[in-house]
Amino acid sequence: MADADDKLKGSAQAEGGQNGAERAERGQSVSARPEIKKEAVDETLKELEAEKKRRAAAKPKKPLLTVLFWLFFYVTLPAVFISRLAKRVKIPISVKMLVIYALVFGVIISAFTVFFISSVAGHLEPGVRTDEYLKALKITAGLLAAVFGIVFTALVAVVSTLMLNPIRKITDKIDDITTEDLSQRLEIIDTQDELMELTDRINEMLDNIEESFARQQNFVSDASHELKTPIAVIQGYANLLRRWGAEKPDILNEAIEAIRRESDNMRRIVDQLLLLARLGKMSMNKTVFNLCEVVGETVSDYGVMSGGHKLTFSGPPEILVETDKNLLLESVRTLVDNAIKYTPEGGEISVDCNLITDGERRVTVSVTDTGIGISKEDLPKVFDRFFRCDRARGRETGGSGLGLTIAKSIVEMMGGKIGAESSVGNGSTFTITLY
Repeated sequence: MADADDKLKGSAQAEGGQNGAERAERGQSVSARPEIKKEAVDETLKELEAEKKRRAAAKPKKPLLTVLFWLFFYVTLPAVFISRLAKRVKIPISVKMLVIYALVFGVIISAFTVFFISSVAGHLEPGVRTDEYLKALKITAGLLAAVFGIVFTALVAVVSTLMLNPIRKITDKIDDITTEDLSQRLEIIDTQDELMELTDRINEMLDNIEESFARQQNFVSDASHELKTPIAVIQGYANLLRRWGAEKPDILNEAIEAIRRESDNMRRIVDQLLLLARLGKMSMNKTVFNLCEVVGETVSDYGVMSGGHKLTFSGPPEILVETDKNLLLESVRTLVDNAIKYTPEGGEISVDCNLITDGERRVTVSVTDTGIGISKEDLPKVFDRFFRCDRARGRETGGSGLGLTIAKSIVEMMGGKIGAESSVGNGSTFTITLY
């Protein structure tokens, strides 16, 4: 037996050595892969850049724009110079506008002055008094051009400041928005132009960011809160196994079953939390279907599986609705599951579909049971996350306290509402209303 054990150990070590060598080879190959991928990525980027330059060079030239550019070179050249300078030096928009407007006005007033003086000089007789008059005219025109330029520049500066003041307010307000406080919003600018549209878009973006951030915070908070119990149970039974599991088969079986049960519970909680986090970002796949038909089939499936309860369905032959069928059935299944969990064996569960047309058309799906019921104090909290009327019973039946929260989120995403009526000992009725 000793020789056989030695041979087994030797073969195991040899096999382990071979496996180790294979793992080392795989590790080397894997470690070499990033370099290969990096080189390939760099090469691809170079090719894309070269292709971009080729396309830019191959773009057809527009002769009309070229002619206009050089025809008004006294305006276009300064604008191009300022544009290129602005790419290298940080210049406020008001300064750019001021410089461009001043240059344009200066060119125009100078051209007008030269044209006016030339026209006057062409119609005067040469002489002493005429020369003095032209000299005074030139001085006066130069002074007036300078004064007009200064006045124009001042007016442009004031107008630019007033027009760009909302942008400065937006910038200052954005500085106040942090991850600790995402509730800040920009003040609506009543200018009926692009600035007002920009403000609305930024506020909508902040609403989406705050909603996404809140979902992430809720997910982390809920996960850390609810997973503490199963993790503690698994750790406790793992320690129990380490101490006495090898010697006592009953403890071994109990610990294995508890670990399996709590692992399943953790998986279910994580799946439900992920679904709850995705609901706000999911897009519905709307289709037109017969609500009574699909709900009736679901109730029939439950009737086969839940042998200890009496499940019934009632409703008209056809109610057509347009919504996401899978999500709606998910919420209905949640209500039926909840009714089965809290209704003793032999109890009755009825599912009813109704079409109401008194004024506003609406469709209702009601799930009524003869279970233990819900107290008046607990009824407003049944749709809260992780709330259970009887936590011990909820753990026993595998409930996580998220089912009704998910159902409520689904129904509200569809534009409907969900409500509950109940009293202790008289069962409960949960109703989904779709408009």
